[in-house]
Amino acid sequence: MQFPWFKRIGLFYIPVSLMGWILLVCGFVVAILSFMDIDGRSHSVSDTLINFVFMLLIIGAVYSSIAYLTSRNPK
Repeated sequence: MQFPWFKRIGLFYIPVSLMGWILLVCGFVVAILSFMDIDGRSHSVSDTLINFVFMLLIIGAVYSSIAYLTSRNPK
């Protein structure tokens, strides 16, 4: 890989290329759409938040995994 998609700053991965930004925006869109879907099917606020936090953890894990694999290795 010649140009990394992400740069690691502390615990976070910051996009540095177009593909990184596309991945970040897609993650936000999936999070918003999943929140709207969960909110439409739930019966209480706590039910919505519990299910959304679980989905947000999955989205964050996928984002972090892809960012880790496509970032520049420290030398």
